[in-house]
Amino acid sequence: MRTPRILLLMALCALFAVAAGLAQTPQTVPLTTAEFLATLASPSDLPATELLPPAPKLLSTTCQTSADCRRGELCCYPCGVPDCNFICMKVNTCPLIP
Repeated sequence: MRTPRILLLMALCALFAVAAGLAQTPQTVPLTTAEFLATLASPSDLPATELLPPAPKLLSTTCQTSADCRRGELCCYPCGVPDCNFICMKVNTCPLIP
């Protein structure tokens, strides 16, 4: 009873080994340095929006007092982390930050 199971298992292992041997990955030739550099986008190929530096932090959102903010906004400390700027927030009262 064990012999047929062992033969079946050996046949399956042989089948997987043959299938793995027949499966070939396509061979690719490595690019030369010049060919690789030619594939990179030059700045003239990029859209104008990608050439711009990141947008700076809007100065209109930072404040020293509530007088610096628009109507309906208060100058509040938004977080409990050091060096966090006061910002203008649309709130009735500033949140209590411990």
